[in-house]
Amino acid sequence: MEDDGYKAIIKAQELLAESGKLDIMARRKIWQAMGALEEREEDSFVPRTLTEPLKKRALLALACAKKVMPVWSKYDPLDKRPQKLIKMSLAYLDGKITVQELDVEVDAFNDLAELADSGEIATSAAIAAWDGAVVALVDEAQLEPWCLDMTEEEMDSYDWDAAKNACVAFSDAYAEGDNGKCAVYEMKFWAWYLEEAAKLLGIEDYRFPPKYIKAYKEKQNPPKPVPEEVTLESFVDFLDLGEYVYHHKVTVNREETGEDGSDYYAMFLRLNEDYGICPVCQNKVYKVRHAGTNCRLDWYDYAFPSKEPQLSICQFDFKFCCPDHPNESIYCPSDVYKNVKAAVKRYIKGEGRLAKLLNELEQRKTEKYFKVWGNSIVINGRKFSNLAAVEANKEALGLCNAGWVDKENKVYGLDLRQYLPIFYIYGRPYEDYLRYSPEEVHKNEDGTLELITHEFKLRCTMENGQPVYAEITSIYRLLFKKKDDPALLEVLVKEMNLPEEAAVQAVQNADEYFGEWEIKPLTAMTEDAAQLAFLKFKEAGVDCRLIPKLF
Repeated sequence: MEDDGYKAIIKAQELLAESGKLDIMARRKIWQAMGALEEREEDSFVPRTLTEPLKKRALLALACAKKVMPVWSKYDPLDKRPQKLIKMSLAYLDGKITVQELDVEVDAFNDLAELADSGEIATSAAIAAWDGAVVALVDEAQLEPWCLDMTEEEMDSYDWDAAKNACVAFSDAYAEGDNGKCAVYEMKFWAWYLEEAAKLLGIEDYRFPPKYIKAYKEKQNPPKPVPEEVTLESFVDFLDLGEYVYHHKVTVNREETGEDGSDYYAMFLRLNEDYGICPVCQNKVYKVRHAGTNCRLDWYDYAFPSKEPQLSICQFDFKFCCPDHPNESIYCPSDVYKNVKAAVKRYIKGEGRLAKLLNELEQRKTEKYFKVWGNSIVINGRKFSNLAAVEANKEALGLCNAGWVDKENKVYGLDLRQYLPIFYIYGRPYEDYLRYSPEEVHKNEDGTLELITHEFKLRCTMENGQPVYAEITSIYRLLFKKKDDPALLEVLVKEMNLPEEAAVQAVQNADEYFGEWEIKPLTAMTEDAAQLAFLKFKEAGVDCRLIPKLF
């Protein structure tokens, strides 16, 4: 076992020296060297026996959490639950408290999802404490037989172990928005991790060679200098998130939304790259499967002082499809972690810089715009989930040439000329949508152009290549829990009258959205057609739902 442990440490050392990182595959080897995992069924939640291998892995996880408790204390000095969880976990490992007592404490830490979604990296320290306690109860989840093939790239942040969460908190806390500095601190954390793991494996004299950290540090780019001139262009260039496209101001109506928040500027950026690299064949791929937005900074991150209007930054991003490997998830190569909040704070530091940036944001904001998201329409900052709500508010919005074209079939007409060129689909300029979503754009014989979003179809009258008038219709689609249900394929062929080959192809090319599957022939349907299809699938026992919901 000691030989296996030494081999695992040296192999991990080689990886860390070369890449500055210690991925889940290397961490698994270290955990495995500590001893076997007690077997159990996949869905079991019963605590495991307190074996020596489990104790070692738990002690390592808890050491990681303990290392970043200063980060958590600085973020929230009043919340002592993570520290208590570490203390009780160690007491359990020492036989001082029962498994039931620790289990109750773990369950009481019930706001993990809220912490994980808060946008604050410091919360990773608290999550690491919870992870460590879970290891004490049930061992490392990533050692389960059904997880052994999962790579770092395939892991969701909710699947991270204590070490990964602790590393994120540690490297971010001391990097001050400098990506090169962040990388060095990440390496330092993993060097410490190897030393702690070596002790638990009985390798008392092991030290990670400092020369590797020094060499890695020398490879990092120096921090990007803050530009003297304060403009939106210099600001976006400094953040290194792509190209500035537009921004507008959002007024938070606390009475209407119930939200307790500040007014904020919503800024949208375009990536410098519009391709992905397939992880299987390593080829560049340009076919866009899904075009959306990636929030890099939220208003509740409070990058500006709390008394000021806040800033959110969204980046147009893509999910690409490789024609040879259609099931692979492929994103832009620049889609990497950056501490945007820290970078913003660096930019505005200095006398008068914040005031100048706020003035830029206020003077250059877009005030009149028409935006279609997947399931909503936004007009001049006001969001509507259906066309009836647009009609009810058209006078307040000052809409011209707007109203029902066919109320029975829910077709609404709207003059777009008052918004051009500020007409957005999924937050991105109309021209971008034409370029990156050609499958959702259809030219009719009468010269009109049809644009399809998740829940709306726009039939646009064109003048000089620009949409000047739109007839908007609500559309419906089905989402499926499983795409490999044989009954699904059977209904497509027998009830939807799809040729078997086309039905098989449609299922194979289904797009996944948050654990559900969308099949092309069952999108952009009328209400009647969607309801009929929904009933046929339900009668066949297929687990699916209809959106928007019919009441």
